[in-house]
Amino acid sequence: MGFFSKLFKRKSKENSGTQILEVCAPADGEVVSTEQVKDETFSQNMIGRGFAIVPTSGEFVAPIDGELTLVAETGHAFSIKNSEGVEILIHIGIDTVNLNSKRKPEEPVQGFKIHAKTGDRVKLGTPVITADLAFIASHKLATITPVIVINNEFSANKTISDILVSGKVTKGTKIIEVK
Repeated sequence: MGFFSKLFKRKSKENSGTQILEVCAPADGEVVSTEQVKDETFSQNMIGRGFAIVPTSGEFVAPIDGELTLVAETGHAFSIKNSEGVEILIHIGIDTVNLNSKRKPEEPVQGFKIHAKTGDRVKLGTPVITADLAFIASHKLATITPVIVINNEFSANKTISDILVSGKVTKGTKIIEVK
């Protein structure tokens, strides 16, 4: 093994003795701190810590392997829980729930195409929702998307790393680690 491969080799869970969950970007875009989200629920870490992404494409994928615990019928959010009980919320845009809040069940969802349903088991990179970013912006709503490790009994004692990568990323890029 060469010098650089030793230097940059990631510790595996066998090497470190610690389980590490890598949380990846759910969309192409720019990674930013949740402090930049203009909603106190996210910017003040009220429901958990994580990161946000300003999407440049509308395809949102699973950021980890797990079970979808929520796919909002309005299309604006989904959450996924891994086998260790760590749950991640992806909230597409701010106040985007209002785009479909008065929709009748028989009417189509506007601005979002839902590809999966609550209870589905998905792998990292599985498409879950496609958002029409231009439609969202035309309603003067922000597309910034918080990706939050939800505070619950399983994640409360976990260590969440600082953002590992900033700037432009593609979906599937590792952004934070949960130990």
